[in-house]
Amino acid sequence: MEKTINVLIIDDDPMVSHLNRKYTEMVSDFKVLDEINIDNEMQLDDSKLNKADLLLLDIYLPGKSGIEILKEIRAANKDLDIIIISASKDPLHISEAMKWGVVDYLIKPFDFNRLKQSLKDYKKLKHRLEGSGDLGQKDIDSLMGKNKYSNQNSNRKDNKDNKDDKKEIKNSQDKSKKIIQCLPKGLNQMTLTKIKQFMKNKEDPLTTKRIAREVQLSRVTVQRYLKYMLTQKIVKISKKYGTVGRPKHYYKLIKDDSAV
Repeated sequence: MEKTINVLIIDDDPMVSHLNRKYTEMVSDFKVLDEINIDNEMQLDDSKLNKADLLLLDIYLPGKSGIEILKEIRAANKDLDIIIISASKDPLHISEAMKWGVVDYLIKPFDFNRLKQSLKDYKKLKHRLEGSGDLGQKDIDSLMGKNKYSNQNSNRKDNKDNKDDKKEIKNSQDKSKKIIQCLPKGLNQMTLTKIKQFMKNKEDPLTTKRIAREVQLSRVTVQRYLKYMLTQKIVKISKKYGTVGRPKHYYKLIKDDSAV
C-alpha cells in the first residue's frame, strides 16, 4: 500500500470545495484533511499547511488572491505542492502560477477525468522523487510528461475506470457546472444566497454598510454582489441626498430566484 497523500482545499465556495473533496478522495491514496472556505480576509492556519502534502487552491478569493497565497507559501519555504483550480484564464495568472512552481493548473468547470489524471501524475511524481536511486533521462521525461508512449497501457485501463467514474459523478458534476457557470468570476452561490436571505424580509431599503455588518462580510465584497444583483434585476437601487456630500445608495430585494 502506498503512502497516503494529504490534501488541503482552499476555495471560497463550500459547495465547490465539497465537490472537489469528493472527486479527490475517489482517487486512491488521497485524503482531504480540510476544506478552507475563505469568505473574507483571514489568516491561514500554519498547522494545517504543515500537515498537507498538496494544496488545491482557487485564485478568485475575497481579501487576497490565490496567487498572493501561493507567493506567501513559497516565501515561507513550506514543503507543500500546489495545484491551481480556478475559473481564471488570465495569462498573467497562469504565468505567475507557473513561475511560483504549481504542479498543475485546472480551469473551472473541469472534467473529473482531468483532475483524476492530474492527481495520478502528481502521485507518481511524488513517490518517484521520494524513492531511492538516481533518475535517468527517460525517468525524467516520463515524470515531466515528455514521453508520449509511457502511459499508453495505463490509459487503456483508465478508459474502463473512467466509464464507472462518469456514471457515479454525473449528477453532482452537472450541478457543480451549473453553479460555477451562472455566476461571474469571484462570486459564489452560498454568499449570494446569504445576502438575499438577509434582504428578503426587510421592508426598508438597506445600505451596503448595514448589509455588510449583518452578514459579516466586507463592504467591498457586498458591493460586488449588489452590483451583480442589479444587473440581474434581483435588487433595485434608490438614492437619498443629504445636505452635503454624495448621496447614499439604498438597495431593496425585488426578486428571490434561487436558480440565479
